[in-house]
Amino acid sequence: MNRTRALVLAAVAIVLALAGTLVWRLYGPRPTAVHASPALPRFNGTAPAARVPAPEAVALAELHPPCWGCPEAEKWPVQYRTNLDLLAPLGNGAGNAALWLKDFAKPSGARFAEGETAMNRRAEKPDGSVLPPDDPLVKEAEPWADQATMRFYPDVWAMEGFTTSIPNLLVAITIARSWVGRARLHPDTLEALEDCRRAIRWGRLLRQEDVTLIQDLVGNACIRSGAQGLYDIAARRGDAPLMLAAAMVLGEHAPQRSRMAEFATKMSVTRPGDTGFHITDDLLSAILNVSKNDLNRRFRLEAITQLAVVRLKGSRSQRNTATTALDEIAASPDVLLGAQARWALRFDSREMSRTFK
Repeated sequence: MNRTRALVLAAVAIVLALAGTLVWRLYGPRPTAVHASPALPRFNGTAPAARVPAPEAVALAELHPPCWGCPEAEKWPVQYRTNLDLLAPLGNGAGNAALWLKDFAKPSGARFAEGETAMNRRAEKPDGSVLPPDDPLVKEAEPWADQATMRFYPDVWAMEGFTTSIPNLLVAITIARSWVGRARLHPDTLEALEDCRRAIRWGRLLRQEDVTLIQDLVGNACIRSGAQGLYDIAARRGDAPLMLAAAMVLGEHAPQRSRMAEFATKMSVTRPGDTGFHITDDLLSAILNVSKNDLNRRFRLEAITQLAVVRLKGSRSQRNTATTALDEIAASPDVLLGAQARWALRFDSREMSRTFK
């Protein structure tokens, strides 16, 4: 019994350590931008009309909880194995939701100040900091969650390695949590279910591109929030199939976060609190494998930024290996991978010193 308890505590400690590293890597200070992002023109259009299909019927016999702790999980892409269409299918709107959300980006978004003001209206609730249920920003975002696409790169921003611009993810996650918070005020209504599903669709859209680690992390958090809301409502109503489907999605959230933490820890040539670089042949081999073969594009893009550092700070052999790999990736048919590799080949010592102050 004591040995089992010790193993459990040790496992928990490892997960917490990995999660802490992920927070540092994703929420900690970003490298200093070499140049200021240009101001973005405000999007003045409206969200195209869209239809959101009803969730697929939950067939209990077909639900099989995925084993993220099993050896075969190492070969899985870091995404939900449970069919999210059981909870919240995407809408079919023809608009790009990124064109609306990018207006709140810091500091170049045309509505950045408006977003900051909205964040001051938040209140602490069980789901986190949320906006009032009748807040105009919460309402305005609704039709954008019904679109089929959210694409920032290269439609809004170019791939620029360490200084690639990102949307205002605080605004994004606040909107999702606010929909779930609104659902909790009227849990017995049809609108409550729709609000929770809207939060899941929003998270799915944020994860759709598979470009930056932090956007994917926030999208995953939106999905978790919506799934928790659906689970609680289903439990209140005695809807066992919906409860089980939501529970399976909730159970997949933490393993995915842990896999991201593990990746961020193993693939980085820097360490928290250390201004030096740690480049070994084994690490370079792992980075090369990810940059060329990983099933997660965001992991490949992150690995390419590490190759940019190796090309400048590694041994002569390591620098040559990194350059050869980047030349190969630069010719990739994937537009974003190619652009990131070309950035890495341009990345020079002056930019390095400005980036890693």
